[in-house]
Amino acid sequence: MADKNEKKVNEQNTANFVAETTADGNFIITREPIKGANGKQLKTQDGRLYYAYLLHGKLRGRPVKVDFSPKDKGGYELLDLVFDVAPKAELYITEVTQEINGTKQKRTVYTVNTADENGQIWKSEVKPTRASDRDMLAMLITLIGAQIKSETEETPEAV
Repeated sequence: MADKNEKKVNEQNTANFVAETTADGNFIITREPIKGANGKQLKTQDGRLYYAYLLHGKLRGRPVKVDFSPKDKGGYELLDLVFDVAPKAELYITEVTQEINGTKQKRTVYTVNTADENGQIWKSEVKPTRASDRDMLAMLITLIGAQIKSETEETPEAV
């Protein structure tokens, strides 16, 4: 009888939240082509293809997605290299504490990682594209109970 109750609780949890994760609880980010009104993939002026980097999930039965972009404008080339290895990458979330001019500051670092056939790790730092993406990600993290790794980063004081 107790097993049936446990099964119902698991079904309710999966009905409220579904997202693709790895065994150690990291989210999976996928690269998807951005298509125009004509259904063809959009290209840059120099001929490179446009992609979106998304975390897909379901909250309360509704499909949701969190859009990620590189930390800076030049990061799209690096993201393309990371996702050329595989169409999916693992999202690592780390809380970093830095000391800058005697003041401790915390920030959250999002990194996507893939490994190639030789075991070489390819990674790039990303960020949620909009404030709504950041809020949606926070809800997903809370629901999945993801553990955020903490690190302390030493930075030299300004001279």
